[in-house]
Amino acid sequence: MWEVISDACVDGLKVLPFLFLIYVLMEAIESARGKDKIERALSGAGAPVMAGLLGTVPECGFAVAAVKLYDKGLIKTGTLVAAFLAVSDEGLIVLISSGISATEILLFVAVKVLYAIIVGEIVNLIFATRDEAHVCPGKHDCIECGERHDNPWDRLLLHPLFHTVKTGAFIIVLNFVFGTAIHFIGENAFYAFLDKNAVYQPLFAAIIGLIPNCASSIFIAQSFVRGAISFSALLAGLSANAGLGIIILLRNKKNVGKSLVILALVFVAALVLGYVTLPLGL
Repeated sequence: MWEVISDACVDGLKVLPFLFLIYVLMEAIESARGKDKIERALSGAGAPVMAGLLGTVPECGFAVAAVKLYDKGLIKTGTLVAAFLAVSDEGLIVLISSGISATEILLFVAVKVLYAIIVGEIVNLIFATRDEAHVCPGKHDCIECGERHDNPWDRLLLHPLFHTVKTGAFIIVLNFVFGTAIHFIGENAFYAFLDKNAVYQPLFAAIIGLIPNCASSIFIAQSFVRGAISFSALLAGLSANAGLGIIILLRNKKNVGKSLVILALVFVAALVLGYVTLPLGL
């Protein structure tokens, strides 16, 4: 049992330097100027394309920002759906820092982005008569994730360090859970059970993905890293996951019904992606 604990800690600690560097990079990107131009692109024609591309940036920031823009009437329903499907929250960071091959990561991102764009465009066509997006007239009504860090010390050191420690702790805990399960069940029996029930993996992953917390995206990504779920389940789970964006969406009590419809669209679309790719052996 001590071996399980030590392995969980060692595997978790090994990724911390990579996590920190990635978070610093993300902070630098999010602090870049020109956010008003991004906002205008999200309000114009082909907005789901921009939403899909921006969704590749890890963390919950863009999902939350998209909901805020949607609540203000600045983006359409399909654009928000595309943003939710494209984002991977902390999951992509875990994949990058865990030694997954560049080919798999690029395939994962490409499939999610392309699928998010297609679904977003279709939803915008369906809701065309109900949605009216307009460009925000005020310079302060642009993209932000709700976490402003004007001090460079906070933005480029303390904030990335905080998220690194938090994500690293989740990874260590999940490694311990997986290690304990394998220890008591037996490695062969554990993976045989998962292989036998592979058809349900995209469904389970998508359900977990709806949990509005970064822990769910980390759990899904770490499950794939350890070989517990398939690539298709990874796609389904992280497509359904929009982190804190889901909480922000449901806060709007005036449009609870429409918010639930949006979540249902995202969940169904994530399931479809998981099960369409499953026969391909992904």
